[in-house]
Amino acid sequence: MLATVLHKPGDIRCEEVADPKILHPTDAIIKLSASCICGSDLWPYRGLQPVDGPMHMGHEYCGIVVEVGAEVRNVRPDQ
Repeated sequence: MLATVLHKPGDIRCEEVADPKILHPTDAIIKLSASCICGSDLWPYRGLQPVDGPMHMGHEYCGIVVEVGAEVRNVRPDQ
């Protein structure tokens, strides 16, 4: 899967990363339709917040639910 990864301030790369997996019973996996970068994502990019190794960028997104953990009750696959 392709992802934007911040390696250090000012260094963002598009890289292949492992597909997500359900790790906890409350997890859900979505197939992204869109993802956004907001102001708080720019803090580490600008060096205003520490970068402790490579990190995925973005936390605002929308998409279709693909898989859910055993305890997920509020969404289901194909929503």
